[in-house]
Amino acid sequence: MKPLRAAFAAAALLLVAPLVLGQAGTATPPKTDLTPELKAQILERANYLILNKAYVPGVDFSKWTDYLASEKEKLDAAKTDEDFADAFQDALGKFSFSHLVLHTPRMASARVTNSTVGIGIRINIIPEGVLVVGLIEGAPAAGAGIEVGDIIVEGNGQKVTGPGQIAGPEGTEVKLKVKKADGKIKEYTITRRKFSTIRPEELTWADKDSAVLKIYTFDLAYDSDRVESLVKQAAGAKRLIVDLRGNGGGAVLNLMHFLGTVMPDKSVMGTFVDKQLVDQFVKDEHGSPTDLKAIAEWSPRKIRISANKNVNFKGEVAVLVDGGSGSASEIAAAALKETLNAPVVGTKSAGAVLVSVMRPLPDGFVLQMPVDDYVTAKGVRLEGTGVVPDKVVAKMPPFLKKGEKDPTWAEAVTLLKKQETAKSGK
Repeated sequence: MKPLRAAFAAAALLLVAPLVLGQAGTATPPKTDLTPELKAQILERANYLILNKAYVPGVDFSKWTDYLASEKEKLDAAKTDEDFADAFQDALGKFSFSHLVLHTPRMASARVTNSTVGIGIRINIIPEGVLVVGLIEGAPAAGAGIEVGDIIVEGNGQKVTGPGQIAGPEGTEVKLKVKKADGKIKEYTITRRKFSTIRPEELTWADKDSAVLKIYTFDLAYDSDRVESLVKQAAGAKRLIVDLRGNGGGAVLNLMHFLGTVMPDKSVMGTFVDKQLVDQFVKDEHGSPTDLKAIAEWSPRKIRISANKNVNFKGEVAVLVDGGSGSASEIAAAALKETLNAPVVGTKSAGAVLVSVMRPLPDGFVLQMPVDDYVTAKGVRLEGTGVVPDKVVAKMPPFLKKGEKDPTWAEAVTLLKKQETAKSGK
């Protein structure tokens, strides 16, 4: 069996959560010097990796040559990193599965540094402009007085139809017209600057017996010490609601660390299915290389969770997911459901669950590509399927008023109380 750190070098960057302004790419003006020679170097290395190293059971990667050729005109015309990546991604998208992504140098840098440039707001796009649904603590917008619930209607004199009228290079100003909650228009001049995109894990309370642990990511910003501290704070609760909504995934080692704080020792999480395992199954059992459930059942390489020595929650657990819950967060939700009978509340998760690795390309580009598939302990392939809630709760309002509790919490508590009643026999 491969060493854990090599086998589990996974990352999930499913960007379906509300936008953060600005995102990677706004720190400096877009480059316009992406030469044909440099593009050829990037393509040569990426083609080698896709054709020789990427793996998904049953997928014919030899089709990549034709997929890439179909986008040749756009690739040849691309002058910026972003245009080149968009054309390349159009070709990658023809495979129709997750975790096959070309990251621009700016995207790759933002992921590693956990920082970006902009004013620091999360938005939903609405007909009137953009609705502010979240603020980044310490970022320019919060300091200037922008509030959750504000509607940005103009940026530098232009009607705001998305992030493009607000994002820009570091050190530049954006003049905003903002509709406040009382309907009045207020003007702001905000200087864009670099800020941290890290959102620390949070512990809140649905009621005196029900703690809510919010984990925003399992990627590089995941703080294992903080998670252990928060689970310790929740130790006296009867119930723990794990909120993974909007969590796009991350490193499997971080996922396994978290599961160790809530699951029993030696619990089976699932099975990673790579080419070596599939080939061995076909050789030994003469089975189908695409029968992932049979392969997982046969496999001696099931992934087991080691209980955390510092803290391990003993109460009832529920989990919240939505369409922004991807990859590692979907694995976590499925593991909690299958092992702890944790009810799942919310909307169906993304169904983007392939183990991937990041491989460097020339000029700072990075190719994220799948190398393993995944099957849960009970034989469910999550890629393309997702985690289906036991209780569907329509998407919560874009923001909560001060002091208002998330209605999804109450649904989770109700399901957990029913389980408690059933266990007690009352």
